[in-house]
Amino acid sequence: MNLFRLLPKSLRGRMFRYTPESFPDVSSCGTFYDVRTTVFQGEDMMVLEYPQREAQQRLFERATRLLPPQGKVLDLGSGLGDLLCHFDRRAIHCDEYLGIDVSERMVFEARRRHGDRFERRDILVDPFEAGRFDTGYILSVLGYPIGEDPTATMMAIIGSAYSACRGGIVFSHLVTGRKEGLSFTSVPSELAAACERAFGARAQIDDWGSFTYLLALRHPAPDPHPQGE
Repeated sequence: MNLFRLLPKSLRGRMFRYTPESFPDVSSCGTFYDVRTTVFQGEDMMVLEYPQREAQQRLFERATRLLPPQGKVLDLGSGLGDLLCHFDRRAIHCDEYLGIDVSERMVFEARRRHGDRFERRDILVDPFEAGRFDTGYILSVLGYPIGEDPTATMMAIIGSAYSACRGGIVFSHLVTGRKEGLSFTSVPSELAAACERAFGARAQIDDWGSFTYLLALRHPAPDPHPQGE
């Protein structure tokens, strides 16, 4: 029995809205979600910090339209496995799916619900080899400042996923100035330009006016006529 359900609604709301200012490292972020998964057991949107399931589904719809899943799919920050459920509901096919998360409790729950296509992994400590996957998603993962240089941590996560996905990746981030209380945000055009410079990617923004936006990074097509030929 989840005793959290017995608490007054006002107290549950305050607990749901609690967010740390930052994390010293990725591991501590995983621990935070271990606790949320335990405390809010059975309240999936509270665990994942979405205001309602419709917001999550809207993000999934836009992400998979912006960069349709092809071949082998990496879901970084897979949480409770909801993106895989979205694929099933929309009859979206992929050759292989792997969800990774730094929260041990989330991975346990995702495997209990959906099988063994999930593993606990910190992509900064244990990166995948280049081109292991075709398409990658990092959705509602990068919103907290992590480490002494949060932007550098975020770019390292994005870069590692981009290298692992030969087709490209799509990730979400928070827009500067659109919602009070957000501590780690970016200007879409500026982050897109930074990713193009850092990774040599072709960036495409999906900004629909919310405080969340999507950024797709695709690998450039190879030059059919390289110099010297």
